[in-house]
Amino acid sequence: MTIRCSSRPVFCGATTKTTSVIIHGKRPDGIFAAMGFTLTADSAVSYLAERGLVSPTATRTATAELLGGGVSNVVVRVQPPGGNGALVLKQSLPKLRVEEDWFADRERIYRERAGIDWLSNALPNGAIPRVVEEDRENFLFVMTAAPGKGVNWKDALLAGDVDAAVAGQVGRLLGVIHRSSCCVGENIPAELQPFADLACFVQLRIDPYHRATATAHPDLAGAIEEQARQMLAPRDGRRTLVHGDYSPKNVIVNGSGPAAQVFLLDFEVVHLGNPVFDLAFMLNHFTLKAIHRPELAERYNEAARSFWEAYIAAAGDLAGEPARLESDTVAQLGALLLARVDGKSPVEYITDDEPKEFARRLARRILTGATTSWPQIHSCLTARTL
Repeated sequence: MTIRCSSRPVFCGATTKTTSVIIHGKRPDGIFAAMGFTLTADSAVSYLAERGLVSPTATRTATAELLGGGVSNVVVRVQPPGGNGALVLKQSLPKLRVEEDWFADRERIYRERAGIDWLSNALPNGAIPRVVEEDRENFLFVMTAAPGKGVNWKDALLAGDVDAAVAGQVGRLLGVIHRSSCCVGENIPAELQPFADLACFVQLRIDPYHRATATAHPDLAGAIEEQARQMLAPRDGRRTLVHGDYSPKNVIVNGSGPAAQVFLLDFEVVHLGNPVFDLAFMLNHFTLKAIHRPELAERYNEAARSFWEAYIAAAGDLAGEPARLESDTVAQLGALLLARVDGKSPVEYITDDEPKEFARRLARRILTGATTSWPQIHSCLTARTL
């Protein structure tokens, strides 16, 4: 068996190398329950062979590659002999790999698997992985790998490869997800009931993003907490299936332009909630990259426009009044932008004081109502003035 470590994400799009972190606690709950099997590049092929997912002879010739699983998972890609049928194993961690203490229920892995199953009926074939095995005892499942030799969209965007047509495809897929799962009030279809529990969303997004940032900026706490409330209880009562981590790192792209193939990843924060969160989450990443590389700001802005317009077209009636949706999304972006500087999960590529301070000032303008629209944000980013 060949073992490699890689920062190239085939399933979970983060770009940091991972190590296995296990906490053996005394409580039997989903956060501290000990794993009987620890997923590593060394153990992955034998695990698959024992479960009949690869042949026993593959243990000598298969390639196992430790992937970037973000801060919350261990992810290993196994390539059996012959170059076909690559599989990805994913195991949730109880303590996330960030500087501050950040715990999350490891049973979120089951929610992710259920989300993939539901989305497979809503999205085009080949747009998401297919689950082939679930191991509930060990908080793990096995899925198909991204097809072809695609590139991680986050890496491409940071390198200056900004393809507005790809952004449009990503926006269209999100519009399909939201339109297909829309429900109002308590009229939740049975197949969406499993996603109504918001505990994982609170653990992985509201607490580390909104509440941690509100603590760091007490003068903005009221505005940030209002944005958190809107994500938990939308004012219009409409909810959809929300990806929860809809960002460039969770998109694999094969090709370019309108013919590019887009593959979506990482559904562990999936829940029934406010669709504004997914919109703001993705658009925040375009904003952060424009702050990081101001010479490419207009290209990132163009990609953001393409994403937005494609989403509106695909979402149909769900989009309602685009102007209202825009203002709600911009307001949420303000909270998320500040969170990626001063929350528990600061973006790793903005390290200098000047861009951090620019992000803080722009977020403050949004949260105080001085900036309320995309044209205003885009003008700030291209002119680099506030």
